[in-house]
Amino acid sequence: MKIGILGMGGVGSFVGAKLTENYKDDPDTQIVFICRNKTKESIITNGLSLTTEGKTIMCKPYLVSDDSKEIGLLDLLIVSTKSFSLGNAIGQYQDCLKKETIILPIQNGVDSKNVIENSIDQDNSKILEACIYIVSNIERPGVVKHLGGPGKIFFGNSDGQDYKWLEELLVKGGLNASYTKDIKTILWKKYLFVSPLAAMTAALDITLGELAENPAHMAKLEKMMKEVRELAKHFGITLSDMDINEALAMISNFPYQSKTSLQLDIESKNKDTEKANLVDYMITTGKTFGVKVDHYEEMSAKITV
Repeated sequence: MKIGILGMGGVGSFVGAKLTENYKDDPDTQIVFICRNKTKESIITNGLSLTTEGKTIMCKPYLVSDDSKEIGLLDLLIVSTKSFSLGNAIGQYQDCLKKETIILPIQNGVDSKNVIENSIDQDNSKILEACIYIVSNIERPGVVKHLGGPGKIFFGNSDGQDYKWLEELLVKGGLNASYTKDIKTILWKKYLFVSPLAAMTAALDITLGELAENPAHMAKLEKMMKEVRELAKHFGITLSDMDINEALAMISNFPYQSKTSLQLDIESKNKDTEKANLVDYMITTGKTFGVKVDHYEEMSAKITV
């Protein structure tokens, strides 16, 4: 089994370190980190460092590369790039995919599978859908710290293929993973949480703790979640009041100083951010279906990218 992880940021490094550490003594499982530039150089020289749950994992995978010929054919490709680079990134590694290669995209959003289908030539039954609940940040190239969230991965599909075996492989690799046929609902539940949260923290430049302790901010966050719920209906997804309440309560599970990835990208003045996926998607798609997105538009106007 050759497993490639495309994108060694906060999420990819968390997944990659766990798999590498737990499969280090398994000669039949090879873990490949697909990354470039300073991250690639640092991991080749020093290994990958992940601090999680009070301990630090230091690991070196089977291979660190950005060369598709050197990487070769993969059995499983876990894609953990940011949503804005998903299509371009995976397109560069078409040559690493064989007919049987499984693709597991872990992005913020609800349309990663569609993006992949439009970017590469691959049997769509081999392209799964997934999400992860985590705050994991890069401290410097090759050094990542897991700050909050359980690191829980949900993945699945809606057709007749059974990927329960993949859950077993990931769990054996030290990951908290769960396979489900109801993945689309779970993706929208994650979006219900992360999209309004990203919009508000980026627009107001506040931490999750500052948001949670402000009743006015929390009231607005709830209204934005209701806008997400209305849009979800048009995709055949039913989100309940309980889902909203659980999403609101989840904020308290993260450290006070935690920031969203969109917020961090804006602070770093990155030219590319997930605003298109987490904020603009809600506005444009909402208007297409006649959903009121007034609170999203208000927050969007305050985000400077």
